[in-house]
Amino acid sequence: MVDILHRHLDLCLIRPNAARIFVGVFFIIMALAVNALLSIVAPDQFVRLGTDAPLIPFYAWFFEQVVALSPALVGILAAIGEIAVGLLILSSGNRVKLGLTGAILFLIVITPLGVWTLPNPVMAGGLAWLLTKDYPKSMPQLLRRSPRRPTVAGKEL
Repeated sequence: MVDILHRHLDLCLIRPNAARIFVGVFFIIMALAVNALLSIVAPDQFVRLGTDAPLIPFYAWFFEQVVALSPALVGILAAIGEIAVGLLILSSGNRVKLGLTGAILFLIVITPLGVWTLPNPVMAGGLAWLLTKDYPKSMPQLLRRSPRRPTVAGKEL
C-alpha cells in the first residue's frame, strides 16, 4: 500500500495531467464497481462497509440507521456524485479544480469508514497539489492527436 501511495504522489508531482486523468478514471470506475454495483448486488455488504469497523462511531450509526433503509439508493446517489467528480476532473479549466476539490472532500469524508481508508488523506494531499496546476485541456483534447503533415527531409510538403 505504501508503494502505491508513493507512486500516486510521484505521479502528482511529476506528471500532473497524467495523475488527474488517472484519478478521474479511478473515481468513475469506483463509482460503478463499488457504490453502484455493490449496493445493488450485495446491499448487506454495502452496509457493512460502514458498520464493520468504523473509526468513528457515528459512521456505524449512519450506515445502520440511514444507509440500511435503502442501500441501493444511497449507493446510486454516491455513484452519481463520484461520476460527476470524475467527469469534472477529466474536463478542463476551473471545472478540473472543482472536481479535484470534490475528490478531496470525498476522500476525507470516507476516511473514518475503517483502516482500509486511512491512506485517503495522503491521496487527498496529492490531489491538493494538483489544485496548484492549470488544466487548459480536457482528457479527450489531450488524447486527440493533431494530424501530422507529410514532410520530406524535415520540410513540410
